Amino acid sequence: MAFFFGLVCGVLFGFALVVGFVKSENSRSKGRSQLATTIAAFARMTVDDSRKILPSEYYPSWVVFSHRQKLKWLNAHLMKIWPYVNEAASELIKTSVEPVLEQYRPIILSSLKFSKFTLGTVAPQFTGVTIVEDGGDGITMDLEMQWDGNPNIILDVKTRLGVALPVQVKDIGFTGVFRLIFKPLVDEFPCFGAVCYSLREKKDLDFKLKVIGGDISTVPGLFGAIDGVIRDAVEDSVTWPVRKVVPILPGDYR
Repeated sequence: MAFFFGLVCGVLFGFALVVGFVKSENSRSKGRSQLATTIAAFARMTVDDSRKILPSEYYPSWVVFSHRQKLKWLNAHLMKIWPYVNEAASELIKTSVEPVLEQYRPIILSSLKFSKFTLGTVAPQFTGVTIVEDGGDGITMDLEMQWDGNPNIILDVKTRLGVALPVQVKDIGFTGVFRLIFKPLVDEFPCFGAVCYSLREKKDLDFKLKVIGGDISTVPGLFGAIDGVIRDAVEDSVTWPVRKVVPILPGDYR
């Protein structure tokens, strides 16, 4: 009797072990299947999909704002080379903008030219970058830029009444998106023939005007006129679709 009792208990115990093992394997198999399905779903997700599922506070800063982190190296190098960029770009901007100033010169003025133009010692900061897929024979990127500069810009203003006033443009604050186009792509270093640049979007432009050694009240409405001319000149000289071309390799890139 004891033998049969022990046999039955052994069979039941063994059966229980088998059932438990099978259930455990089924559970683990189901878990692996669910994990594989989840991983596959995540692999198909886009960045926008992931941001819809989880708010930004659940991600490390380098995941959510990776473009900002990647631009740290660019800003650091720009600060180092800014004195040279300032010297080269100041003359380029002056020659580009000055004809537009003359074009929009108010009728009360007989002359409106730069007597001094340098961008100053403060380099702009790039805060975002987007690669634009256009399917062309070049590379297009949009760079978001912020600049709170200390430029040395003085306009030589002469009125038709014979009054000459040097007007300083100071405390410039600018935020916008510049488009850079590297094209055409070639098999010669640096692998592109020219660089085109344009102001894709002007988000904010602030500045102050100050008369140096003169009285602005002698010409009523002068500040408002100069303010409008500067804004029009900036927009019409470099705002998209207007583009400035800087040749890198010999060729016609018009």
